[in-house]
Amino acid sequence: MFLIRALTLCACAGLTAAATAPALTYSTYLRDAFTPNAIAMDSAGNVYLAGSAVIDPVTQGKVGFVAKLNPQTGQYLYQSILNGQANQVVNAIVLDAAGDAYVAGTDSSQDIQQSFVAKIDPNGDILFLTPLGGSQASQALAIALAAKGQILVSGMSLGPSFPSTAGAYSVADTTNRPYLMELAAAGTGVIFSATGIGGNAIALDSGGNIYVAGTTNHVDYPTTPGAYQTTFPAFNSCSVLCHLLLPGANQYVTKVDPTGSTLIYSTALTGTSGTNNAGLAVDAAGDAYVTGYAGDGYPYTVTPPSIGPLPLYDSDGGFIAALPFVSRLDPTGAKLLFSVPVGGAGVQLDSAGEVYVGGGIGSEPLPGYAMTANLPALAAVPSACLPNQLLITNSAYVAQVDGVSGNLLSTQFIGGDALTISGVALSGSVLWVAGATDYPDLPFTPNALTVPVPGNRYVPGAYLGAVDFSQPQPAAGTPQISCVLDGANLAAVGPVAYLQLLTIFGSGLGPATGVAATDNSTTRLAGVEVDFGGTPAPLLYVSSNQINFAVPALTPLTTISPIQVTVAGAGSSPRALPITAADASLFLNYSLSLPVTTANPLADFIAFALNADGSINAPANPAPLGSTISVFVNGLVTDPNVSTGPLQITVTPGWTVSSFQQMTPYVYQVNLQVPAVLAADGYSFSCPPGQAPLCTAGLTLYYTFGWPNWTAINSGSSGSATVYVKQ
Repeated sequence: MFLIRALTLCACAGLTAAATAPALTYSTYLRDAFTPNAIAMDSAGNVYLAGSAVIDPVTQGKVGFVAKLNPQTGQYLYQSILNGQANQVVNAIVLDAAGDAYVAGTDSSQDIQQSFVAKIDPNGDILFLTPLGGSQASQALAIALAAKGQILVSGMSLGPSFPSTAGAYSVADTTNRPYLMELAAAGTGVIFSATGIGGNAIALDSGGNIYVAGTTNHVDYPTTPGAYQTTFPAFNSCSVLCHLLLPGANQYVTKVDPTGSTLIYSTALTGTSGTNNAGLAVDAAGDAYVTGYAGDGYPYTVTPPSIGPLPLYDSDGGFIAALPFVSRLDPTGAKLLFSVPVGGAGVQLDSAGEVYVGGGIGSEPLPGYAMTANLPALAAVPSACLPNQLLITNSAYVAQVDGVSGNLLSTQFIGGDALTISGVALSGSVLWVAGATDYPDLPFTPNALTVPVPGNRYVPGAYLGAVDFSQPQPAAGTPQISCVLDGANLAAVGPVAYLQLLTIFGSGLGPATGVAATDNSTTRLAGVEVDFGGTPAPLLYVSSNQINFAVPALTPLTTISPIQVTVAGAGSSPRALPITAADASLFLNYSLSLPVTTANPLADFIAFALNADGSINAPANPAPLGSTISVFVNGLVTDPNVSTGPLQITVTPGWTVSSFQQMTPYVYQVNLQVPAVLAADGYSFSCPPGQAPLCTAGLTLYYTFGWPNWTAINSGSSGSATVYVKQ
């Protein structure tokens, strides 16, 4: 019954039809052990990523890292390590017309944490690396270029005496205060250094005026008379499991003259319970656009959606709820022209004045993703694709907003399991997105530059994607893929195994009334086909919003395969799936699994299990100690083109595998002997006070299979889940 299971999805309204529509044209897991913090594009279409790369897997020592790649040819043009010293990170990047890259970051390899700026030529050679702030600890967070090549850098001073120059704006104590500095084009010679103003984002207008935006915990950050908000709300936030209360974070926007001496305007732009800035852009008229995430009381010009359905659990002990925003201020900083709940992770403007933002939804606290299922930008996304606080935690999207009204024009959902956007860059009608991901479980597109599938799926790495907002509007009835999930546990997928069960969610995927296959070899069902590079996939269930299917037996040594859904001859945009030897996962009982809540800060995964009498294991129907219980595993079948050694399955200590058998070409049934005695250490069993004789038992299945012609043994874990037992 779990093979053709259909989920009930929300009834969602689509976006207004337009002549063009966004499409995910490039999407890939780019590089292991690399965390991008910023992205830029040159006029030739090359992508520049800046961040940090791990050089020592044991100590997790990181170096500043900049990569230039040609996405059309799938080639790295250079990969540049700044100085080779551990504990260095690049936070921002900007390009000049010649293709030189200017980066700003922080170096913690010496006695103090020091900000720096560096210039890299088009071949990846470092032309200069200049430390900033003298002996004062500091961080560099943003960088920009003035009209004559001067370098503007901004960040945070961590000590009391960050240097300032005569005539520039300054404060007496610079501890945890921002700074704004201008250097000569050669990287030496400070033109001005201002303290007490600055931030994590910089932009300039045609007159050379400097705009900065950021986040402050100080209620005395300078504001100017007549600004939109001249005061900052005072409130506390939790830290260290709420044993320590710290001043809360507020957003600000400041416009400074080209000399760094005069505040043209400076305003708070914040709510009553926390606002974090994540981007800034300025249009030709001098209007400023900012994006980020905010708690209660943020000044939206439309009615924002309610925050929910659950409060946000902060790993530091607080409970925070957040919504994204993109807001537009007039050139005087006195009037809020619009403020709408979309974005949160970078903002860009095109020549026509349209606004492009990156954003996300998930379980991270500020300054992470909004935790809400009813954002207007995500109204058309099936609920199964969105974070569920179980196996999908953070997902990403990009959106286009009308620059005058703030109306949402279009959205492209990216998805992913644990994907955080760190930067966006606009090239024509294409918005490029860089981010960090905990796993390679995210969408792939054909012909994208892709690293070999990691042997361990839990490898953090970089994400690179592109959304083209000028693609033709799909014809009516064209199938649309929103996400591809594991058929056993509804987790987002990246690499998949031969004959693994998968589920596609989207729209226009098949008939209005669902149809189930009557065998395991049907490749065309109710006019629906799923093609893997010319090989049809076995279909198990099709409907208008869901397809359950299995990865077909592909040719030997296939590493990545394009897939496309066809309904009555109309094809979806192609996606791709990396192919791995095995991707085991336990079938979960979603009706019993417990997501993250205020009272339950960790998700509880409940296995779909059968007791010895064939009934479904549940709190009201636990398995007796010493009895047999059966669980089901997906993705264990290896490449059918290669003869494999015997499959071995082991489990959590205390359990015994009595037998296992292949129920269908896609699913193994694993029969487990429940221990006769409860484990004393509580690792395998837990009996909450007052709930005995009902207990929960945590189990993990491990699989091992040998390749006869290889010296290595492939092994891994199918994940952990809970079953119910009784004393």
